[in-house]
Amino acid sequence: MIIVEGIDGVGKTTLVDYLVTQGMKKHHFGYDEKNLDLITKYMRLLDKDTSSLVLDRSFISEMVYGPVLRGGSKIDLEAYTKLLLAYKERGLSIIYLTAPKDELLKRRQYDDSDYANIENYYNELNSYYDAIMDYSQQFVDVYRINTHEMNETAVQGFARKLR
Repeated sequence: MIIVEGIDGVGKTTLVDYLVTQGMKKHHFGYDEKNLDLITKYMRLLDKDTSSLVLDRSFISEMVYGPVLRGGSKIDLEAYTKLLLAYKERGLSIIYLTAPKDELLKRRQYDDSDYANIENYYNELNSYYDAIMDYSQQFVDVYRINTHEMNETAVQGFARKLR
């Protein structure tokens, strides 16, 4: 199982869609304002066959976007760790994609919401992502890739080897 994470515009969906063409199954966790029991939501996914699963976002996003955009996460660090360890039992690897702010603004120039989030919160989002990835790295493999420095084909090749 692979989780692909990073700020909007870094290339998560592009990479996930590529991995689907290579035989993986995609699952996207969007933000659900009404769902307060996120732990159950994320644990329920483990009831399925996760051997060829690739996630476009996950509970990791809640640990980043929650504090930055909503003033707090619906998942505390203890619950996050439990989720991480449960996913680790299923062979989890995390691909954390990054890119410079100016590059992301170019990529998301036609999406007002993403553009505004990048413009206003880029440094804070990166700081939270870096911190949660540093923490996660104690438990699972985390691969950091700058999609501005590594071309799409190289990123795809790297991810394909993780399957």
